[in-house]
Amino acid sequence: MRKKTEAPEPFDYEQAYRDTSAQMQEIHIMRIEEMPRIELYLDQLISLVSTELSPLYEPGDKIVTGSMVNNYVKQKVMPAPTRKRYNRTHLAALMFVCCLKRVLTISQVSSLLLMLEQANVDVELAYDELACTLEKALAARFPENLKDVEDDAMDEIRMNLVDRTGSPVSGELPAIMESAVSLVVNRAFVEKLLALEARRS
Repeated sequence: MRKKTEAPEPFDYEQAYRDTSAQMQEIHIMRIEEMPRIELYLDQLISLVSTELSPLYEPGDKIVTGSMVNNYVKQKVMPAPTRKRYNRTHLAALMFVCCLKRVLTISQVSSLLLMLEQANVDVELAYDELACTLEKALAARFPENLKDVEDDAMDEIRMNLVDRTGSPVSGELPAIMESAVSLVVNRAFVEKLLALEARRS
């Protein structure tokens, strides 16, 4: 006699969302002080950036490649390597670019970096603040229970940009940076929920 094939268990959307929420709330993006002190080769740089930012991307997406890095150097959105080696400044710049390129063009990222430079903001400090703000925004956007999702969940998220003297940066730049973070997080939110919906149907 043939064995009856067991019917697959129905997809538990709410549990899958809770799993996704837990993953997004636990994201920690390395700060400058947590980055390797040794200089990296290109393949090490690519591997590190891809691992760190993979939760923000769709499975299978190419986050960064060697040719992309070369193009970013040519477009001056990250500094050129020294003897084909990359340090913390290179890593921070590439993480910054790869995070924001999800929602901005490279030309727009370049314009944003120029604004930071003109405001006398150290890119490494800006990177750390970006990482911190992004983590808070992800936690706010992905509450533990799906019923607690709110449109204005990230309204209270603020980016504390300071210049090289330690003075707060005024004007539109902090608002632009906060809005860019919001775009990154909202894109991740839409993609994650659409992926869950695809599994349910």
